Amino acid sequence: MSLLHVQSTPACLEMHVTFSALTNDMCEEAKIPPDATLIFEIELYAVTKGPRSVETFKQIDADNDRRLSKTEVSHYLEREFEKDEKPRDKSYQNAVLEDFFKKNDHDGNGFISPTEYNVYQHDEL
Repeated sequence: MSLLHVQSTPACLEMHVTFSALTNDMCEEAKIPPDATLIFEIELYAVTKGPRSVETFKQIDADNDRRLSKTEVSHYLEREFEKDEKPRDKSYQNAVLEDFFKKNDHDGNGFISPTEYNVYQHDEL
């Protein structure tokens, strides 16, 4: 039996894989040799627009000034974190916010423009 757990947040993608083998009514940890090829069957439940869609930019841009402020992005992150119902402290949200601006605010003006947001650039994939 194998279990594949994928957890995705705006900041990162984590994968946890647990393998177990049933032998003599006992569950033992399976050993995976180096350079092994692992094949997973994954059932797709839903496809949603990623965080870099034009629609998401418009959602985040609450005042419709065609640029994203730290306040707007912070409010968006709060809403998104509430949706997944996982408890997160404010420091985690702040780290995601700072990382987002560090990677995307190329001109350093404290705002993310549509060009900087670039819906076609997905460095997180």
